Amino acid sequence: MKASLLFLLSLAFAGAAGAGAQATGYPDQRRTARAGGVTVSVTLLPPGHAATIDFQLALDTHAGSLPDMLEAARLLESGGREVSPLAWSGGRGGHHLAGKLSFPAAGLSASGQTLTLLLQGVGGRDDLRFKWTTTGGVS
Repeated sequence: MKASLLFLLSLAFAGAAGAGAQATGYPDQRRTARAGGVTVSVTLLPPGHAATIDFQLALDTHAGSLPDMLEAARLLESGGREVSPLAWSGGRGGHHLAGKLSFPAAGLSASGQTLTLLLQGVGGRDDLRFKWTTTGGVS
């Protein structure tokens, strides 16, 4: 099952919208947004192992402090499932955060879907959404 999940993850994100391909052939999975004086850059990382779906985040602001990513982040799938993060490596508070945000991959649907990273309370907004459309899905 782990091998099939890795294969499906690699196929799933190959069709996601991006701004070109990186040297590895993996499409650029970066999304950037600004909200209330906060600049957020999120990159969906290539599948490394079957247990998690990982994002690299960078948040910068000079107006207030940034939220705790373990509390602010959720992963939403098109089937309606909402998942809380397992881990965040980027610290808390302050004006600049950068780190890896990991979600469990188990239980995501096996068909093509949209994955949405939801960040609540960034820049004073109710939520900030970053979307990736998958082609093969995960299981």
